[in-house]
Amino acid sequence: MEKNLRYKMEHLGDYFVDMLSTVADTSKASARGVVLTYDIHKLAKEKEIILNNIGKRLTQIRKDDPALNISQDERMRELLDSLDEIEKKLKGCFEERENLLYPKKTVCCSSTTDSADNAKSVEAAESTETDQTMQTA
Repeated sequence: MEKNLRYKMEHLGDYFVDMLSTVADTSKASARGVVLTYDIHKLAKEKEIILNNIGKRLTQIRKDDPALNISQDERMRELLDSLDEIEKKLKGCFEERENLLYPKKTVCCSSTTDSADNAKSVEAAESTETDQTMQTA
């Protein structure tokens, strides 16, 4: 018992630093998630505005000259290009947010014996984490 207490006291600083880095990483990820959500809302509003402008421009083009091809209109091309850019940014934001919310855990295994060893090591690591969590509580 004396040895266990002494060990804990010697490594208390390590535990504190680990917990501090965990909290810092979590808060950074949370802040990034909030920023992404605001960016997604902003880009969605911009997309809606551009779609309204495209509709207005298309109506104006058809009023002025029904035979005019919309691809010949410079303003329409600019609006469509900006719409493409916004959709690419939106897609990137959605993918980044999905990766933050649901990180992918992949384990590469070359054979069945390796997969069994990996499964055992993962179970051992999880049980060690559970033990450490119970000891700290």
